Amino acid sequence: MSDSWRVFSLNLSLAWLSAVTLLMAGGDLGAKDTVGQIARLEVQPPRVGLTSKRSRVQFVVTALDEQGRYRDVTQEASFTAESDQIVRIEDAVARGTGNGTTEITVRLGSIESRIPIVVSEQALPDPVRFHTETLAALTKQGCNAGSCHGSPQGKGGFSLSLLAYDPRHDERSLIHGGLARRINVLDPKESLLLKKPMLRVNHVGGKRLRATDATYRILHDWIYEGAKSDSTNRLQCSKIVVFPSPNRVLSSPHLEQQLRVVAHFEGGNTRDVTHLATFGTSHKNIATVSPTGLVRGGERGQAAITVRYLQHLESIYFTVVHPIPGFEWKAEPERNYVDRLVNEKLRQLGFLPSPTCDDSTFLRRVYLDLTGLLPGAVEARALLQDQAPDKRERLIERLLETDAHANFWALKSADLMRVDPRYLPGNRAELFFDWIRDGYRKNLGFDRVARSILTSLGDATQVAPSNYFCTTENTQELTEMTSQVFMGSRLACAKCHNHPFEKWTQNDYYSIAAVFARVKRNDTMVELSKEGEVHHPSTRKVMKPWASSSDESADRRIAFADWLVAKENPYFARVEVNRIWSHLFGRGLVDPVDDFRSSNPPSNVALLNALADDFAKHGFDRRHIIRTLCLSQAYQRSAQSNPFNKGEDRLGSHMVVRLLSAEQLQDAIGYVTASLPNALERQRESR
Repeated sequence: MSDSWRVFSLNLSLAWLSAVTLLMAGGDLGAKDTVGQIARLEVQPPRVGLTSKRSRVQFVVTALDEQGRYRDVTQEASFTAESDQIVRIEDAVARGTGNGTTEITVRLGSIESRIPIVVSEQALPDPVRFHTETLAALTKQGCNAGSCHGSPQGKGGFSLSLLAYDPRHDERSLIHGGLARRINVLDPKESLLLKKPMLRVNHVGGKRLRATDATYRILHDWIYEGAKSDSTNRLQCSKIVVFPSPNRVLSSPHLEQQLRVVAHFEGGNTRDVTHLATFGTSHKNIATVSPTGLVRGGERGQAAITVRYLQHLESIYFTVVHPIPGFEWKAEPERNYVDRLVNEKLRQLGFLPSPTCDDSTFLRRVYLDLTGLLPGAVEARALLQDQAPDKRERLIERLLETDAHANFWALKSADLMRVDPRYLPGNRAELFFDWIRDGYRKNLGFDRVARSILTSLGDATQVAPSNYFCTTENTQELTEMTSQVFMGSRLACAKCHNHPFEKWTQNDYYSIAAVFARVKRNDTMVELSKEGEVHHPSTRKVMKPWASSSDESADRRIAFADWLVAKENPYFARVEVNRIWSHLFGRGLVDPVDDFRSSNPPSNVALLNALADDFAKHGFDRRHIIRTLCLSQAYQRSAQSNPFNKGEDRLGSHMVVRLLSAEQLQDAIGYVTASLPNALERQRESR
């Protein structure tokens, strides 16, 4: 198993798969609960070791009742140290004052918890580390953001790498750039690096730093210590862990949650970096987060809180719940696991589902969604007169077997893959489209389709899937299209720098590009060369192909395809079932459908995971997923909203009204005016 697989399968897949389980059974400790009903306190971390002069630890305190319901009480709890000669507690943060062993008592009312603490090495020097602290401080203050000095051209003659992705560039710019006038080791307070963001001199970016900020002390002390680089003995951060994780429910009126961030370094060392982490939110109206990591809930809904430290990014999903006056859960019987998971989310957030649509509405909906065509009068009368309880199921099954279905859904796939005469002249666009449509007709597994496309070679006028490689002009375009179509990831940002909103790095981008570096296009011929490498633009290092095998002469695309279509892959199945959901419900569980990232969470994590698992278990059968969704109560709900779901358009409480596509509209007009093309008329008759 490759390193690439380990990193992304573990970091992304586990984050999503585990996000469906609440940290404590039963959810939030509700509004009616009092301190007297709290059974115990849980403190994170349960024991503390402060092993250097500047070490610090952020506490997170959770109150639990006898049923396991929880709420954050970090801001309410009191902290008392047995000896303030050893440790000092301020704002739920512990700092060492002298070597020794002691205890901290965390108390809320009559409930308390005792935390052992060991403090050491307080008299030893603890210099600021340039890479893990100075650069992290600049990132937290926004100095190296894309809108500031992290832009490609920098600002005001001062350039930093975006979000500190290139420490060597930052070292040169900070220490030696600007005629070395940005830092003043003799009088650190007079350094431009401090004076400008504090507005002691003019600064276009406004006030970004205060003397009371933890980041100010880090920057000041780094300069005071000689503004040294640590490039020769730099600590490498391997991951960050955020507490609590992976998700949290905030129920009114308890709408706060303190976060804690721990960095893990090579060699097994860990350090609390909450004060150096950068926090963000996907939906400010639902949840906000302070610079210190305090989350506050707003409107009901779901939001992702993103946590960044250096090049590591993690997300925690928050669900904000408010009591809805007059809300009483009522729902029609569930038909499959889709309904169970949709209803769980609706009930949690207080959205009452709409009733089942009538037969005529369902008939029109399922015809347009599965075939792109309106139903005929004969079909309409047949369904309306049919009294059998399985009549909708039989209709869905019949439509899935039609040529019209294969034709309509092949159009959707063809659009993704740029099947267009502008890119594929002659008969090649038609050849490629016919091949895609044939895959739908034969109901080929999507893994087989993807593998055939990505490993194809030959004359594009004869070998249909090889046209995929002819719709882009170069390897970089091919890399970006492949990642977007099959992985739901927008890699373009990582071409120039590490992705600012996702875990993709510049190394990842060029490793994937190396997979296709030996694919050569000569007019209509797609061939595989024995030579061809991709060099990292900064280091000029030859990049190892993503998921590559040990055989240097092997077709790199085969190893990549094996990795891509593996059932354990965190992208492939999720991306395709999300697209199918989007086609049928008008909006993806992840939206936009090709923008999978931890800072853009699914509207229903459990449902997306269940659909992806079902897809993989059934051999990546697209027809199976379409059938499952169309049979669900969620798909068959009315588009008419009620007072308890009005405005909701992502969770399946009612069907969302959708515009017809250009093809659907043209065919509908053709049908009602009796001017359908003969081919479409034959498709209609074949039904």
